[in-house]
Amino acid sequence: MVVVITGAARGIGAATARLLAGRGDRVAIADIDGDMAVTIADELGEHCQGYKLDVSDRLAFIDFVDQVETNLGPIDVMINNAGIAMASPQVTDQEIEVIEKSIDVNLKGVIWGTLVAVEKMRPRGHGAVINVASLAGVIGVPGLAVYSASKFGVVGFTEGIRAEQEDSGISFTVVMPGPVETDMMVGTRSAPLVRLVKPEVLAAAIVGAIETGKPRVAVPRSTGAYVRLMSILPPKFAIRMNRLMGLDRVSTEIDPAARSEYVERIKRTIS
Repeated sequence: MVVVITGAARGIGAATARLLAGRGDRVAIADIDGDMAVTIADELGEHCQGYKLDVSDRLAFIDFVDQVETNLGPIDVMINNAGIAMASPQVTDQEIEVIEKSIDVNLKGVIWGTLVAVEKMRPRGHGAVINVASLAGVIGVPGLAVYSASKFGVVGFTEGIRAEQEDSGISFTVVMPGPVETDMMVGTRSAPLVRLVKPEVLAAAIVGAIETGKPRVAVPRSTGAYVRLMSILPPKFAIRMNRLMGLDRVSTEIDPAARSEYVERIKRTIS
């Protein structure tokens, strides 16, 4: 099986690549950090290849998938995992360039990846598209308003294209993790209900979705259930509940020093 994973040089993407490579799949590891993508691919063996890719560049995405199919064969699975999470206590204070980049990577990148995958898979009558969103795409998160907006978009886009492509033979899954133990969460505040999930747990959920074609996957299920409950309650009640449990401070009372390396790495990608 040939699998494409974006944002796969670190975190969830790298963990998923390792799991898939371990079972013998051919994996294309794509990341804005091309050197790291190549390093991970080299570690995983001859059936894996690393590529530099800016997912927000639609034409580059198309060229990249063409390269993958030339080098590894027709793609069976597209995992749109690339994303950034730039926290700001007040979105009104967030830099415009950061807002634009967040939408470009988190939402447009998923759209471009899905469209090129459908173009390749539909004539063959099979395939799987896995779009990594977030539970922040079910209920808005203070400090991550733009991130939430982008992930709401991923959820809605995946639901919409699934209905449009019902007869295509392609399965569409939206994966909605809670906080994951990756660089995105460095320097954020802890809270009693915030249990960081290991990237390997998300990787296992993603691989499970490939096999089952399950349309929606929330990890962990307990957090998913809480978030869905909050999403159907009156907004004022949900805001009060989250304040009571300290969830409103996780991404608003951040440690800038601890988070500086991640922030600088993301800002270097903003032209």
